Amino acid sequence: MKNVMKTLLIAGTLFALPLTAAQARPSAGPDGAGRFNRVERVERMKFADNLNLSPQQRQQLQKHQFEQRKAMIALRSKLDLLRIELDEAACATKPDLRKIDRIAERMGNVHTEMTKQRVHARIQRNSILTDEQQQSLNDRRPMMSRERGPKGMRN
Repeated sequence: MKNVMKTLLIAGTLFALPLTAAQARPSAGPDGAGRFNRVERVERMKFADNLNLSPQQRQQLQKHQFEQRKAMIALRSKLDLLRIELDEAACATKPDLRKIDRIAERMGNVHTEMTKQRVHARIQRNSILTDEQQQSLNDRRPMMSRERGPKGMRN
């Protein structure tokens, strides 16, 4: 019985460690606070100017961006709550593996929703831009990823 308890405790600890490490990382965004810093915003505005957006396009893109941000905030919050639930379940005196599996599955569903949201946002953005503007944006994409640095684990 002691060996079973030790094994479960070790397994739970090994399972929970990566989750706590994920929680300890800074939020997404160049300034580590989940938002872009002032310099990054200025760069993005300059880039938008280079696309020669019409006032209507600017308005549509801004509206869409606000909606996208709200949706992603809700999904990230949901994911954070599930991480807490998972930590609680894994740290229980007698961890219920089925419950842990259900929580992990729900977390996977949230990740799926986040991916779908990002893809839908890209499609929506492209529907607003002209072919030339899309090409300019696609040409700039490799440079933007170098400026931001390598991507880590994404929420």
